[in-house]
Amino acid sequence: MSKKRIGKIISLKGGVVEIEIEKNLPLHTLLETEKGNFLEVVEKRGEKKMRAIALSFLEGEERDSPVYLKRESFEIEVGEEILGRVFDVFGNPLDGKEFKGEQKIDILKRKEKIESTFKKREILETGIKVIDLLVPFSKGDKIGLFGGAGVGKTVLITELIHNFSLKKKGYAVFAGIGERTREGNELYFTLKDLGVLKNTVLYFGEMQKPPGERFRVGFSAISAGEYLCRKFKKDILFFVDNIYRYAMAGMEVGTILGKVPSELGYQPTLEKDISLLEERIKSMGEGSITSVQAVYIPADDITDPAIVAIFSHLDGSLVLSREIAEKGIYPAVDPLRSFSVNLDEEIVGKRHYEIAMKVKEIFQKYEELSHIIAILGVEELSREQRTLAKRAERLQRYLTQPLFVAEVFNQTKGAYVSLEKTLDDCERILNGDLDGFPPEKLYLIGSLDEIWEK
Repeated sequence: MSKKRIGKIISLKGGVVEIEIEKNLPLHTLLETEKGNFLEVVEKRGEKKMRAIALSFLEGEERDSPVYLKRESFEIEVGEEILGRVFDVFGNPLDGKEFKGEQKIDILKRKEKIESTFKKREILETGIKVIDLLVPFSKGDKIGLFGGAGVGKTVLITELIHNFSLKKKGYAVFAGIGERTREGNELYFTLKDLGVLKNTVLYFGEMQKPPGERFRVGFSAISAGEYLCRKFKKDILFFVDNIYRYAMAGMEVGTILGKVPSELGYQPTLEKDISLLEERIKSMGEGSITSVQAVYIPADDITDPAIVAIFSHLDGSLVLSREIAEKGIYPAVDPLRSFSVNLDEEIVGKRHYEIAMKVKEIFQKYEELSHIIAILGVEELSREQRTLAKRAERLQRYLTQPLFVAEVFNQTKGAYVSLEKTLDDCERILNGDLDGFPPEKLYLIGSLDEIWEK
């Protein structure tokens, strides 16, 4: 089929192409150059000129070369066969296998209206003790996974995909925004080895790709999630790694378009750009879309404008701490800095709420006592304080967990622990049933049943 010429390139600057067009085009039209590179129309510059951002690298492109119409909207193909596959922003497979979709969807437009009726929050069990106890998820939530480099964000995301796919019989959609190709490759083969790739679809716009591609790949992924939710009427877990890289891609796009930057160099439309993606993550029909988003914190500065803008959309935050990871506590969740709107007596129930609050209270008091213990030793504490420290240490070790993802590294079988079992075990520790038990025996176990069986 012959290509339809719509104009020619009149200037190239950075990742921006100015085009002289023969007829008016809608915004977000996809164009193709003579050399097969893709452009997205983002601005009109009068009757005969438009500006487009590059969605692929423009080496070798020349002025006066023709530009062709690819699609009049930013569409990708989807179908049942997307499960178990990995794609780029255009919906092209990256795993070397053929793919034929059932329908095309515009990634920048939602297919149906967002439900306005209020629904009671339904808790989504993850099988990870510290999350289910202290940072419970509910269907349709947006959870931020905060932490610097190397504290276990990607490992925790992979574990959640595994547990959700095996236990919940739902589907997982993963958006890799601005991460390394190596990490995407490792994730693909880890999911394959764990046997859950068949229930997962992955979309990648790696860090070496142009900012235009990284800025759009999240929309391709959420569009696929919406399709699966509608098609199968199942719950979808939508993962983003990393949502901060999406904000960074928006900043780069703003810079190459010549937008006057606001605070710390971010684009003036930062809040709007983040809202466009975040507000697409909503439950629909008979299924739900629950999102877990890894958030890289630049220089550990939680007041960064991008972090603040992302935070305003979240229903909860899982904060991974380097100090806790250095103690060998995995997952390295900081119980005092993490929060969830679901940790409410009316949502999780009286028993869960009271146990979680007691655990948090003990951790808070133990943190205050830790300075005395470090300087003067545990002998300087009162009997009541020693008892509290003893229980805090056991709770801290109990809330570690052997992960399925880490089986190959530590030779310890992964564990899925139900919420009910977690509550029972924590109640026993709080009541002092394990005060005389060595705390190291509680380290990296599933439920307390395991130590009685040994």
